[in-house]
Amino acid sequence: MVRMIESVSKRAFSGSSGTYNVHALELAAARERKLKGLNVTVRFLDDTEHVFHIEKRAKGVVLLEQVYQHLELVEKDYFGLQYSDDGCSPNNRSPEWMRWLDPSKSIKKQLGNCQYSLYFRVKFYVSDPSKLQEEYTRYQFYLQLRRDILEGKLHLSPSTAILLASYTVQSELGDYQPEEHGPNYLSNLQLVPGQTEDMENKISELHKLHKGQLPADAEFNFLDHAKRIDMYGVELHKAKDNANKEIQLGVTHIGLVVFQNNIKINVFSWSKIMKISFKRKQFFIQLRREPSENYDTLLGFNMETYRSSKTLWKACVEHHTFFRLHSPRVRRKFPLSLGSKFTYSGRTEFQTVSEVRQRGILERKFVRSPSKHLKEKKDMEALDEFIIINVPASTSNAKSVEAEREPVLTSSDYVSWTSNQTKVLIDLYKKYTTKVGTLQIRNLKKVVGSHSS
Repeated sequence: MVRMIESVSKRAFSGSSGTYNVHALELAAARERKLKGLNVTVRFLDDTEHVFHIEKRAKGVVLLEQVYQHLELVEKDYFGLQYSDDGCSPNNRSPEWMRWLDPSKSIKKQLGNCQYSLYFRVKFYVSDPSKLQEEYTRYQFYLQLRRDILEGKLHLSPSTAILLASYTVQSELGDYQPEEHGPNYLSNLQLVPGQTEDMENKISELHKLHKGQLPADAEFNFLDHAKRIDMYGVELHKAKDNANKEIQLGVTHIGLVVFQNNIKINVFSWSKIMKISFKRKQFFIQLRREPSENYDTLLGFNMETYRSSKTLWKACVEHHTFFRLHSPRVRRKFPLSLGSKFTYSGRTEFQTVSEVRQRGILERKFVRSPSKHLKEKKDMEALDEFIIINVPASTSNAKSVEAEREPVLTSSDYVSWTSNQTKVLIDLYKKYTTKVGTLQIRNLKKVVGSHSS
């Protein structure tokens, strides 16, 4: 009888219950993804970051497509991902030490274990912003050029810098309003390198003239003026000419440009160049023969290193293909050929423009990133070493802020603060830390203040 009841119970409940261990399977899947994939951090032009997960065996094009999809970028072929072996950002390194992610090569081979961030940047600077059909694409170009100016990469005259800054103000603040925009309404915005009060006044005067321009209009005008700057979109490569004079070489949509002390002195357009080549540290261009000449001209430049020579040569190959050809040259295999077999494998500007025109403009909304504030920048630059400061109770309405642990500095390093100095520190404290009870100031190289109580 007992056996019969047990048998009936098992049959009754066997189909009416079940268990599925979700957590264990999630952990197993995560371990599998970690073994098979890479987590790659990409830093964008608005200083935001995103982590992408890709398989180790995947090619660069897989990561690039994920980045483009994340941004919902249509005119994507103007952009690329840059990285360096030591993790430095593009603004801190010369071009030969920065690499562009190759879409046709394995990510694992290019990045290794990928301990550093990749940087989303403009790779091919469009010759005319009117070729860019999408407002969002123009905005990305605008961010790149703003960065180029503030980092000192794009050299320009003060008058041009002020004009471009006025379009930035119009884009971010809208029309000038006397009741809203006081005498120093630009003093906290980081607009131009070496910004002064006189420059801010000139920017303000031009800002008043841009009334009625929407952010998209102001950014288009910004790009339209920026394209006329000699160093627009130029990565400078240090070299020496045949007279052993120091010069700089750059590649643009026009061709090879020669600079000396950041001043353009010569241009070799693509239509005049027959061949480009490199051998060790030497870079060569063969020019087309003029009707009055009996021979071709071969110009040689001495680069700093073999790597810089090859980097410049690859930049020439990519820029010529992108801007001058309708489609990339098909790579032909020659088993016994010598030299680099590098070719540009992406789409050309002609293909990109044609596709976007056929598809039509996509209307989309996006949030613009404001300019950095000079006050925040100065505050953060001033915060350099870690200290703990006791704030006297007599200088604020709050109770005395006591150090909750052993001070990093000795008692002789403590400073008594006046009421005003304490208020500044408390404001900084509220802005940069949420810890209650201990005033923590990071990166403060030296505390300077009045020793009066």
